[in-house]
Amino acid sequence: MKRIISVRIAVVFVLAVSAMSQGASINVPADYDTIQKAINAAGANDTINVSPGNYNENLTINKANLIFIGANAGIPGSSERSDESNIIGYVKIVSNGISLNGFKITDGAYVPAGEKAGVYIVGGTSGHTIQCNLFTRTGAAPGGPDQFRGIINEFGGVSSLQVKLNKFSGWHTGVYLQNADAQVTNNVFVANFVGMSIDGSIAVTVAYNSFINNGLEGLGVGVPAITSLTLEHNCFSGNLTAVANYQSIEINAEHNSWASANGPYNPASNPNGTGDAVSDNVDYNPWLPACCGDPLHQYPVGDLSKDCRVNFLDYAVCAKAWLSSAGDGNWNPACNFQSADNVINILDLGIFVSHWLECTASNCN
Repeated sequence: MKRIISVRIAVVFVLAVSAMSQGASINVPADYDTIQKAINAAGANDTINVSPGNYNENLTINKANLIFIGANAGIPGSSERSDESNIIGYVKIVSNGISLNGFKITDGAYVPAGEKAGVYIVGGTSGHTIQCNLFTRTGAAPGGPDQFRGIINEFGGVSSLQVKLNKFSGWHTGVYLQNADAQVTNNVFVANFVGMSIDGSIAVTVAYNSFINNGLEGLGVGVPAITSLTLEHNCFSGNLTAVANYQSIEINAEHNSWASANGPYNPASNPNGTGDAVSDNVDYNPWLPACCGDPLHQYPVGDLSKDCRVNFLDYAVCAKAWLSSAGDGNWNPACNFQSADNVINILDLGIFVSHWLECTASNCN
């Protein structure tokens, strides 16, 4: 009997700890009329849900592991969106493990003892995810600088930062990383003065982004030298300079698109290139012939060869898997477009045929 009671107590304790780790849910403006009041009342691991509306606030997030859910959570910044949870001012992140999902950040503001920013990340913090947000500013960009950055971290560095599925427009710099360990993926940087800048970072991945019509440069890489940089599968189009390397060491920028089958322009190494220009010390060869797979040129359904076209290359792959099911030797889950039945059959073929010859690359006729 005592053992049963002990087990029951243990189960209750585990459930209680689990509930505590999940945190509470706070709603703005239903529970608190401002986001900052919700932050002040929150405990670590709480979720703050923010309804559509304009919030003229400068926010300081000083509780760990808070999750902020805006009206467009899960919807990329470049997609069609509903009414926004619009923060007009800055967001200053002081603690670790912050998630900001589905907001509009408008204009930013001067962060005391910091920078002019939309989101300002204090140095030494880690574990942030900034996704599916729309960063907009009506400043001087792309015609000239005004020193406002969409996202910037202090030079003290940030680790385990994810910036994904956002859109940045009108900023001096969309994202400015300093001594950062970060992944920047599937974002759109359009009509900024500089799309993105990286200075002295530890390890940065920049992949599957669109850098479009930025006034000075799409991506600038400065000093001190970056320990590790992965730069691939990005689309650069309409930028005065696509990639500007201010270091004396070469950076690897292979497998990106420069909006031209002839590759990027460089007066010494590729004078016949008709794509966006690149500076010296940029290894751009081989390049992708057209923008494909970035947020503005998504792979169509059925494009198994990842060339942004549904054609006989893709048909050959699915023909090999025809009538197979999960566990068969020729089974290919990528061809299971009607996934509920786990069989490659006429239902999958119908979906495939409906996208036949669909093309989403930047050079589609």
